[in-house]
Amino acid sequence: MAEPDRGRHLRRWAGARGVLISAVLAGACGSNLTQQPSAVSAPIASPAANPSGSPTPPPPPRVALISIDGLRADAVNAQNTPNLWALVTRGAYSFSAQTTFPSNTLPGHASMLTGVEPSVHHVTFDEYQDTFQFSTPTVLSLVHAAGKRSLMIVGKDKFRQLVGIGTVDSFTESNHGDEDIVNEAITQIPLGFDLLFVHLPQVDQMGHYAGWMSAAYLEQVKAADAAFGRLVTYLPVGTTIIATSDHGGTQKVHGTDAKTDLTIPWIIEGPSILHRGAIARRVRTTDTAATILAVLNITAPSNCTGRSVSEVFEAP
Repeated sequence: MAEPDRGRHLRRWAGARGVLISAVLAGACGSNLTQQPSAVSAPIASPAANPSGSPTPPPPPRVALISIDGLRADAVNAQNTPNLWALVTRGAYSFSAQTTFPSNTLPGHASMLTGVEPSVHHVTFDEYQDTFQFSTPTVLSLVHAAGKRSLMIVGKDKFRQLVGIGTVDSFTESNHGDEDIVNEAITQIPLGFDLLFVHLPQVDQMGHYAGWMSAAYLEQVKAADAAFGRLVTYLPVGTTIIATSDHGGTQKVHGTDAKTDLTIPWIIEGPSILHRGAIARRVRTTDTAATILAVLNITAPSNCTGRSVSEVFEAP
């Protein structure tokens, strides 16, 4: 079945967005796209005293989930991905995390955002189907229902499958590249968020074009890492960052149960992340949703089979 017009956009905007776009992008366009690891995330500021003499309360918890589509775990290293690697050195990580089968974009992200397997959310296909009604709560819809603000900015229009009316505060789809998606995120960050989900598509696209782990693929990984690093510099101080992927790939395809298709990176860093270094337990993409809800102090649904990666909240 043919997809609806790819140019359609579903957006809900605050009235001040037009002013913010020109002001924020003016700064964004002058940003250095090859940031050094030390520039990726500002240190958490110590509570300052307010005029009454009592400490300023810490900011409310926020989470930014960034998914680099098609990023294999073995493509992440200090040379290819200095910005992701800087996150690794400050936080907790797994380079043996597992996505779900089938290892495709829609099933993988559906499980990442709901905390349940494809057998429960029933998204086993990988293209938009206008006859399918997605009804499983996502972390974005749970954040919205809790009276908090959720933003979703994606690079493939098939993500409309996972969004229902009134389930997110702002949904933006774009057929452009990673840089444009980051620019869009930068314009929306000042409007405020409790959960920000950003999807970068071009690594996956290059994998299909040139092959996973080819020279062209690794160059695109470097470009995605630069876009990721620029985005992170605009996040509010104290934001918990989760960087991950939906699947890997082999040659020019993915979707199988091969190790190269199923294995993904999973990295987390933030003020409540006390563990530093490798995560001992096996992480699944379904655990992402449960971990986000734990950071935001929102109760996970009873059908959520993903488990919060609780060891990252414990000092070793």
